[in-house]
Amino acid sequence: MRMPDMMQGLGRRSLRRVPKQERSRDRIDEILKVSMQLIGQKGIDAVTMKEIAALSGGPIASVYQYFPNKSAIIAMLHERYVDDVRSLISEHVGKISTPEEALQATDVLFDLYYHRMRERPSTQDLLNAIQADKTLADVDIAETRFQAEVFFGATKQFVQSDQRDNYLRTLFVMFHMAAATLRLALMVPAEEAAKIVAQFKSIVRTQSTFYFTGSFPASV
Repeated sequence: MRMPDMMQGLGRRSLRRVPKQERSRDRIDEILKVSMQLIGQKGIDAVTMKEIAALSGGPIASVYQYFPNKSAIIAMLHERYVDDVRSLISEHVGKISTPEEALQATDVLFDLYYHRMRERPSTQDLLNAIQADKTLADVDIAETRFQAEVFFGATKQFVQSDQRDNYLRTLFVMFHMAAATLRLALMVPAEEAAKIVAQFKSIVRTQSTFYFTGSFPASV
């Protein structure tokens, strides 16, 4: 499925100047790298453009040359985060050929995403910043819907035709709940987090099994 231009271009549309030379692209990469580190260390509200410029090795004018404000930096970081998540989804949904593989894919995708978030705690702060920005929050919801539609496209053949609309809506809710569950799991002790993750995966598997077979698992 082709990625919609609206979702791919938000971060790039926020740029004051589109980089054409490798040196300019490297400068943007460094600004984004430092911004992500600072967001993880201090939280988005405490980060300043001046600090980003100083730690990324250039004058503040070199930051404003590309980014008019912090919101533009967050938009670009979100775009790169979206690209990363889409790569995970594309890699696994393309392998689905049976209902059981679809169930396994939901477990694998959630685990991969969870471990990435654990390894990159600054992503949590980035997502919080996105939710605080109305425009980016709306884009994030649209992205969640798109991801659900991608999974739907790869699995709808396992669902009765008269249940497919309900299935798509359920996927949208589950993808949204997955993000909320991850945020919760990252905020509690590891032992409790493992139980929360296991419970959510059980809910997803139970609901998906219903759509694929017409009945809930016997163990529920």
